[in-house]
Amino acid sequence: MRRIAIIAAVLSAWSSPPMAGQAPSSATSDVAPATVVKVPSASLGRDQVATILLPTTYGASRQRYPVMYLLHGGGQDHAAFATRGWFRALASRGMIVVTPSVGDSWYVNSVADPSAKYEDFVVKDLIEYVDRHYRTIASSDGRAIAGVSMGAWGAMMLGLKHPQLFGAVGAFSAPFGISRQDPNMDMTSRTQQRFGAPETPERRERDPGTLASTIPVGSVPLLFLACGNQDIFVADNRRFVERLTARKIPYEYRELSPLGHSWEVWDGQVVSFVDVVSKRWGLNPR
Repeated sequence: MRRIAIIAAVLSAWSSPPMAGQAPSSATSDVAPATVVKVPSASLGRDQVATILLPTTYGASRQRYPVMYLLHGGGQDHAAFATRGWFRALASRGMIVVTPSVGDSWYVNSVADPSAKYEDFVVKDLIEYVDRHYRTIASSDGRAIAGVSMGAWGAMMLGLKHPQLFGAVGAFSAPFGISRQDPNMDMTSRTQQRFGAPETPERRERDPGTLASTIPVGSVPLLFLACGNQDIFVADNRRFVERLTARKIPYEYRELSPLGHSWEVWDGQVVSFVDVVSKRWGLNPR
């Protein structure tokens, strides 16, 4: 059932050895058992790095594990989550955690640059790599995708566009207006080169709002959204959940006060999303 929760304050945030030739980088060496790997990408024509966190029970078991894909925001990289205080504890939650690095790509296949296929990198190359190299539950029931800021937008776009791949989506402070001509976003020629010109099929197929309006309701993954009520993008989030409400799509939306566009929101809400999918996956509570 749909729920809207207005939260008065942010919720408090409370393996196996590297594969051959894949030593942990200095950015994540203090959060073992996180490992930085190079993911071959046919879509991009080069390797992309990602941080992989394996469960503490991985090496001693033969079981398969669900996978949480966490997408970083603008100006961040694959190490953004690994430096947060709660990240190490995810190793005890019974899931594999994957945090790829994609620059400022917005996780889309660029309209203007055929070599910048970042959507394909995530939904084809990265998932294939993880499923091939680790014991995963290789189905939508065993995958979740979430992100902060740019990564929140990317998680929602990818989750709604590829519901056969992801069973749950978490979006924290998503700037949904980037693909909808929001006055808060810089609609430069570079933006249009990435998403396509306004009111074109290219723009619409890269817009979470359009996807939310067209996806079959029965195909929608579990949706969990949060945003600070002082965030410049809070109006975008409210409009987005109004679209979900109009179509009777189930979701949970949390608006946190008095917080803006920052880790004050994201730390607690990522952990809350982990709690939600842990229950869905039948994993041990934290």
